Amino acid sequence: MSNHKLLSTSTRRLSLFGVIFFFSGASGLIYQVTWARQLQLIFGSTIFATSAILTTFMAGLALGSYLLGRIVDRLGRPLRIYAVLECGIAIFALLSPFFLDLLKAIYILIYRNLSVNFYSLTVIRLILSFVVLLVPTTLMGGTLPVVSKFVVDQIQKRGRRVGLFYALNTFGAVIGTIATGFFLIRYFGVVETIIFSAFINLLLAVLSFWLDLRWEFSNEAIITAISDLQESVSNEPLKTEGGAKLNHKLLPVLPPAGLLAFGISGFCALSYEVLWTRILVFFLGSTTYAFSTMLAAFLFGIGFGSLVFAWLSDQIDSKNDLQSNLSLFSLMQVGIGLSSIVLLPVFGRLFEINQAFQLLPGTRFWTFIACLIVMLIPTTLMGGCFPVVTRIYTSTKSALGRDVGQVYMVNTVGSILGALIGGYILIPLLGIQRSIGLISLLNIGVGCWIILPIPNYPGSIAQSFKKGLAICGSIVTIVVVILSVGWSVTPLFLKSAIFKIQRPGDDLVAYQEEVDASITTLKDDEGVYRLYVDTNQAADASRWDSPSHRVIAHLPLLLHPNPKKALVVGFGMGVTSHSIIQHGVAVDAVEISQGVIEASQQHFTHVNQNVIEHPLFNYFINDGRNYILMTEEKYDMISTGIIHPLVSAGSSNIYTEDFYRLCKRILTPEGIMCQWVPLHRVPVDHYKMIVRTFLNVFPHTTIWYKYTPDFVILIGTPNKLRINFNDFMSRAQIPSIQAGLHHDDLDGWSLLDSFMMGEEAARSYVGQGLIHTDNHPHLEFFSGQSIVNTTHQNVSTMAPYREKVSSILVNYGSTLEEKKRVRNTLKSYFSATQDLISGHISYAKGELTRAAELMNQAVIGNPRDMTIRYNLGVAIGLVRENAQTEFAELEAEARLAIQENSKDPQNHFQLAVSLEAQGKLDESAQTMEQALKLAPNRIDFYIFLGPLYERLERFDQALRTYKRMESVEADLPAEIFAVIASLYQSIKKTDLAVEYAQKSITKNPDSWHANYVLAELYSDQAKYVQAKEAIERAIIAMPDNLDLRQLRAEILEKLE
Repeated sequence: MSNHKLLSTSTRRLSLFGVIFFFSGASGLIYQVTWARQLQLIFGSTIFATSAILTTFMAGLALGSYLLGRIVDRLGRPLRIYAVLECGIAIFALLSPFFLDLLKAIYILIYRNLSVNFYSLTVIRLILSFVVLLVPTTLMGGTLPVVSKFVVDQIQKRGRRVGLFYALNTFGAVIGTIATGFFLIRYFGVVETIIFSAFINLLLAVLSFWLDLRWEFSNEAIITAISDLQESVSNEPLKTEGGAKLNHKLLPVLPPAGLLAFGISGFCALSYEVLWTRILVFFLGSTTYAFSTMLAAFLFGIGFGSLVFAWLSDQIDSKNDLQSNLSLFSLMQVGIGLSSIVLLPVFGRLFEINQAFQLLPGTRFWTFIACLIVMLIPTTLMGGCFPVVTRIYTSTKSALGRDVGQVYMVNTVGSILGALIGGYILIPLLGIQRSIGLISLLNIGVGCWIILPIPNYPGSIAQSFKKGLAICGSIVTIVVVILSVGWSVTPLFLKSAIFKIQRPGDDLVAYQEEVDASITTLKDDEGVYRLYVDTNQAADASRWDSPSHRVIAHLPLLLHPNPKKALVVGFGMGVTSHSIIQHGVAVDAVEISQGVIEASQQHFTHVNQNVIEHPLFNYFINDGRNYILMTEEKYDMISTGIIHPLVSAGSSNIYTEDFYRLCKRILTPEGIMCQWVPLHRVPVDHYKMIVRTFLNVFPHTTIWYKYTPDFVILIGTPNKLRINFNDFMSRAQIPSIQAGLHHDDLDGWSLLDSFMMGEEAARSYVGQGLIHTDNHPHLEFFSGQSIVNTTHQNVSTMAPYREKVSSILVNYGSTLEEKKRVRNTLKSYFSATQDLISGHISYAKGELTRAAELMNQAVIGNPRDMTIRYNLGVAIGLVRENAQTEFAELEAEARLAIQENSKDPQNHFQLAVSLEAQGKLDESAQTMEQALKLAPNRIDFYIFLGPLYERLERFDQALRTYKRMESVEADLPAEIFAVIASLYQSIKKTDLAVEYAQKSITKNPDSWHANYVLAELYSDQAKYVQAKEAIERAIIAMPDNLDLRQLRAEILEKLE
């Protein structure tokens, strides 16, 4: 058989197995994502629990590469071993749900029966993770050295072949990441995705076993022939000219020191991944989509680099193979360090880059491209290190598995240390940006450490050039590090979309990069503090946001007959905990971030009254869900805090059916579950899914809404809700509780009126549909467009189902008259709130004027309801703000018109109007005086200027203006004469005041203003009969004016 045919057969064999190894990489990342999700539900999603899972996974990969590399060298038959590995992975994956349930039971048993502190608990998590994940991850780690043994038929091709298959496996991992994060879990579920991946592994095992048998019996002659062709290089150590001499001179950088350099390279790579992810969160968010996109972009660069350098490493002349590849590896390290620090400022421009991509279709694809822009160069160089080091370190085909396994193991161990040290030590100690600077210096240090000892042979210009290049690159890197992060760095939050779009005018009060997250505190121009964890708002001390924090405490506790102890998931700024203590109820708060607790103590004690120091308060630093899973405490009320389900990966875990069942387990027999649910950035279908899921566990659910259009509250009770009216109202009037309610313009009546739906109406509203569970986390999946302008849609769909609270009241009066009074009062509240809800819908649509009209109508319907008054004030304020913007634009136009024609009085008048609307009264008055100089006969100018002086309390100038107007036009309206009379009265010129009041009445006998002024003047002169006649005429003209009636009472009293 010809050599050409033999090589063609070998190529087809490698191509087919390349497809197999590609899908193996995809399945590996599917397992990593899904098992990490499941273990976080057991251990919690704190940084320590997550790190334990990641460490276990990577340690298994390292162990597998080390062990299986030796086994395959000893046993041979790599295809058959590979088939066994894939089969073992599949079997374990199919059994993993059982193992995870067993793990959860053991973990809970240990926690509840042993006294464990925080650090021992972290060790227990690590050990248990090892027990569960060590076998499958060891099998996964063993696939690369086994595959390398199979695909390298000529030792000179070791770099190309190993690098190519490493790249294929990594590209498969990219597909596995995207498929899992975007499609598989969404459409199949977590367990079903694991099963699907297990069947992929089984199929790969069957294919590999079949190919092994086929080639063993059918192509043995071909394989033997190929082996014979390469016999000279496949079974002997690789020798190069002067190799022994070179090896002796390169001892400082050859094994084990050479492997140590590669381990440091792995350390740097994972440190960068951790640090870059922490940066990218500020620009891409922390949703499932965002994390999948970040990881996919990182892996793509690794795969691309391996592919490129796999080819390049084998192109080097074998005469100087070792020297050239060592030099290449060192230059790559310098390149990684230099590109990482040079590209650091580009991370800060991701907001602008993303803004540019927003104009294009396929937003998430462009997010992936944005990640590639900042990561592609360094990750390409990182990925290229593996084939180059493989070329350096492996020399014989007989020990290829062992050598590749050692290389992969060392790199993986370095990666583990990089992830741990980068996240736990460098970030808290130096901050994210300075840590990148330090790691880049470590990269160039490794590069120089390797290349500088390599000797320069006589006439070898290339090697001197490479050394010079490495030194120059290192110098540039050091300079850039010093200039960019050496002294001061701009906090990443100030470069984020959240800050630039939502809070650009706020002051940065505090910024701290903690182990688990970056904690930022801002203060706006009104003195309102806001707390952010990464880019997620954890607390907002504004009046608008206040009901979200307070009502989730007051409402469920007032509905409970006798609460003693409550649990809050998420401490935030501590207002919910403080509100619970106002009821005299003990509270446990579970907060995942220590930084949030510290920020609340430093900046939010004015709203939480330093609740942390209160004897009724206790807190735990833990994942809230994990605490609920592990604790044996029982609570009368559980409130889940203000956590939006769509803002970050994992936040929807406290909205699942499984979570609610965990909560139900630790509630007392009369315990109440309270769930805050946002209406903003939540699609209608997702909102209904949340309510439906809650109803599935708490069938006696009621929905409460009114406070602002931003949220509803779900209340789950053990039985159908019946509210003891007298008890509810009397407790709402306890001074401490009343003060808490009053802070949000609430009282017992208004709080009762916030009842939206009973259980039957809620069930009818949500209908049949999807349930959000741990296995099917439907809430995590949504399109970017679907979360825009959702508030008015959610409120609009609820409004037709609103019910009166009176139907669930008991003990609301001992007589029919008392009951009637309560019902009538609630009826007036209900009717007015209907208008408020309509106003909320208009408000959410941006129809602010219409919203203000509807809310004003609501105030007229029930002026007692301070909640409605507050909402009206907000709407009116925004109407004025919008008007201010428009008037500022009109001012600019008017000034431009004056520049073009300063003699036109109308231009000055337009400028004065725009200035007055913005509150610039003094400047407006000066402008009107200028207009009157140009047009002294314009009556409308005087009518505008006179009241302006009145508002400025310049009564003499106001009088002068009106008198000038009278000189221009004697036949003025009655109201003008009444105003002149009032002005003369204010400066104590009584006779002139009476004269102009009578002029006004002569023009219009029904003028309430003139008669009112005249009545006051006559009363001051003790002419009470004339005063009485005048005030009676004023009241006839304006019967609802309370000031007129008050004056009449005073006049009648004096008459008597």
